[in-house]
Amino acid sequence: MELNTRWIKIFKDIWDHKSRSLLVILSIAVGVAAVGMINNAKSMIERDLFGPYLAGNPALVQVYVSPFDESLAEAVAGLREVETVQARRMTAATIYQPNGVARDISLMTVPDFNDIQINRLPVEAGAGVPGVREILLERQSAAGLGVTVGDKVTIEIDNQRRYELTVAGILHDIYIQPFTLGKRATGYVSMATLQWLGLRPYYNRLDIVTTTDKYNRAHVLEVAALARDRVIQPAGYTVSRIQVPGYSSDPGQHWAHNQINGLLLVLQVMGILAIFLSGGLVVNTISAILSQQIKQIGIMRAVGAVRRQLIGMYVLNVLVLGAVGLLIGLPLGLLGAIGLAQLAAGFLNFTISQFDLPSHVAILQTAVGLIMPIGVALYPIIAGTRLSVYDAIYEYGLSKEDRKGLIDRLLVRIRRASPPVMLSLRNTFRNKARLTFTVITLTLAGAMFVAAFSTRASLTAQINEVGRYVAFDAALGLPYGTSRFAVEREAQRIPGVTVAEGWTSGSAIVMQADGREGDEIEIVGVPVDIKTIEPNLQGGRWLQHGDTRQVVINDDYLEREPQVTVGSEITLKVGATERTLEVVGILSKHLSGARVYMNYDTFARLTGRQNQADSIRVRAGTTQLGDANAQEQIAAQLEQRFKDAGLSSSSSQTRHGTFEMFTSAFDIILLVLVIMAALLATVGGLSLTGTMGMNVLERTREIGIMRAVGATDSEIMRMVIVEGMVIGLISWVMGLVVSIPITYGL
Repeated sequence: MELNTRWIKIFKDIWDHKSRSLLVILSIAVGVAAVGMINNAKSMIERDLFGPYLAGNPALVQVYVSPFDESLAEAVAGLREVETVQARRMTAATIYQPNGVARDISLMTVPDFNDIQINRLPVEAGAGVPGVREILLERQSAAGLGVTVGDKVTIEIDNQRRYELTVAGILHDIYIQPFTLGKRATGYVSMATLQWLGLRPYYNRLDIVTTTDKYNRAHVLEVAALARDRVIQPAGYTVSRIQVPGYSSDPGQHWAHNQINGLLLVLQVMGILAIFLSGGLVVNTISAILSQQIKQIGIMRAVGAVRRQLIGMYVLNVLVLGAVGLLIGLPLGLLGAIGLAQLAAGFLNFTISQFDLPSHVAILQTAVGLIMPIGVALYPIIAGTRLSVYDAIYEYGLSKEDRKGLIDRLLVRIRRASPPVMLSLRNTFRNKARLTFTVITLTLAGAMFVAAFSTRASLTAQINEVGRYVAFDAALGLPYGTSRFAVEREAQRIPGVTVAEGWTSGSAIVMQADGREGDEIEIVGVPVDIKTIEPNLQGGRWLQHGDTRQVVINDDYLEREPQVTVGSEITLKVGATERTLEVVGILSKHLSGARVYMNYDTFARLTGRQNQADSIRVRAGTTQLGDANAQEQIAAQLEQRFKDAGLSSSSSQTRHGTFEMFTSAFDIILLVLVIMAALLATVGGLSLTGTMGMNVLERTREIGIMRAVGATDSEIMRMVIVEGMVIGLISWVMGLVVSIPITYGL
């Protein structure tokens, strides 16, 4: 097939300027790939995480109740505001891996595994209903423990009784915190098995789905309070906690919904910027082509070509480059999306059902690869083909560059610079339109690069800040009602331990000014001269001896109650007891939710729990914490001593292990940010490379004249390098300025 003249010229222009064409193609491909990776990964996560989560009828609110039987759930289900209610039993125990390592495990029990109405659990392998002396394991827990269907596992109850259970099946539970966070396993057993383990048959949690306003946080909390006041407490039971599942999530949302969407939003913004960067390079390239071919345009107009034909020819040129970039970017975007989605799936414990390219993502990528380049190139094409035949043929050259602007006049006043440097400076500002596009491109790329690493530094600083609130070598959970004095005395007997603090913890409901119940928060009773945290006060003071109604809150508390400041009064409710307390200090963020610190006496008056501890924290040194090995040794001693004394059957944790939990979550975010920053830097580098290449091509005659009068290769190269350095310096300064608001936005 013989191509017509216009197609021959299009392909000849592309082939004759291979490096320039390649830069444009790569730039478009990066934009297409970035958009595809982010939006396709978002689609996969929404389809395979958020979709199954909602399909399993998630609990909108959870009510923790003193031991009850199934009839209480039936009574709560009788409320017209309640659509579905599910009784559950959560039991803490210890499971031993095949290598003998002990792990904490939560054992869950429901009345009928064949009829789970809320938080349904699909079967991955084996049976879906546990028999007597059998256990079902959550799939990530099973993988982490190194066991599978048919294996035997040892469960320890109350630090003294060990039982062997058979793994009968593997379930998938996306409603719990995955094993990758905290290394706490989850298993499912029947009530008959619990009785065989020597435990009383009862339930301790009600999962509720409301009839209306399912995703209204205030409404579901009101329904839970209604169930408590009308049914649960009149029946003689005590409610210890009411909570909406998740970390600041709204009802019906995945526990990490806000965190996932926040990260995806940041990536989408960076993807949009990548598109703008690609567009800038397209504009520069087309402008350079047109400036080089002005005489060709004049000749084509002279032999009969109309302006419409010329515009169409250059649009086709852009279309060909965009099509090639699209063909490269589509598979790269799909591979990137698969990698990002698999990274999220492994961390958040969900399954990618299929790797495909959704139609809406393909359309968006096509728009970025074809429509965007044409759209941004249309103006320079129209402007470049507007010249008359006479102007194109006889005024081709540098006539327009003789018009002196402010920058040109300022450059004339520079006297001390050498002639080659002056020539480099003037060449930099010769084509101001191209320079503007290049600087904008590099500025955005640099700003996002700085913002990404600033965000990385902020996250790292936040992790280090969290370290202030886990300033212990080892910690251990304790059974409810344990004597604080007894555990502190026992911990002090461990060789090397110099600090032992028993913490009392619980939950309270924040009462609103109009009398409505708000969110539930954590409250802790701590010593005034505390040693296992290093309070970083954002305002006010720490607790003092003699405080009776004074408390200190963390910055996380302000996310739900932003009006609270130092000196404000807050009303907390525990059971039927309400107390108004004064906020005397605000601590930095903990990343663990809202928390209120108070001294032991204040906690006791609010909760009725005198001289009790729910956890023990120990340190071997008063000024410095031990390394990871030292902490592991102290944790093992603490755990064994308390087991021998019959004080706790929980597994101990170290500061190092707690940090690993936080860093594993943040490492994924940091990795993705760095990858996106590298992509943006790549596009920015391509833009500068393209601009410098065009500038050199346009000055072939000038370079020949300089060579004729004695300029060496190194001198010419130095002039070009200085020109690039000037553009880079301008972009660097502007990028730093622009990165400030972008960093705050991220």
